[in-house]
Amino acid sequence: MRIRLIIGLMAAGMFSCLSLHAQTKVSAAQAKTMIAKINAAAAKIRTIQCDFQQTKTLSFLNDKMVSKGVMSYDHAGKLRWEYNSPYSYVFIINNNRVHIKTSKNSNTIDIRSSRLFQGIARVMMNSVTGKSLSNDSDFAVEMMTQGNEWIASLTPKGKEMKALFKTIRLHFDSQKQMVSKV
Repeated sequence: MRIRLIIGLMAAGMFSCLSLHAQTKVSAAQAKTMIAKINAAAAKIRTIQCDFQQTKTLSFLNDKMVSKGVMSYDHAGKLRWEYNSPYSYVFIINNNRVHIKTSKNSNTIDIRSSRLFQGIARVMMNSVTGKSLSNDSDFAVEMMTQGNEWIASLTPKGKEMKALFKTIRLHFDSQKQMVSKV
């Protein structure tokens, strides 16, 4: 399945927040229905492969940094996030291992030995499909609509995740109930 995603990442080059404009918060009942539809669509996803463009805005820089790459996801616990421009960087999740490769070195980490990497891996895997909306132990979720999009604003609850992410916004195509932008 080929889906075109535009993905913004902050925290070590992974997620960045997008601003809210003309978005309408939905009721708790509407949010529950939207999340149920997203979860039903996510349950059908086996693989995703896409090109991405990440635009990162840092508070201490006036310029935006634009990176491009390729992302591959497999429901069996595999994710490959590869940056091709302006630098080469690969982040791979393969079940309980994270492999990070830069132009200078390569590291493999067993995520079972690091709560931080467990959290990062869980957020990345679940954000690709939208499954993170159901994990209320990690995030407070607020659902909104904007035109033909559903937008989920995820605010981390845990101390470690709060240090990495202020907010993660997932944009969904309201017809397909699938992530279109992070």
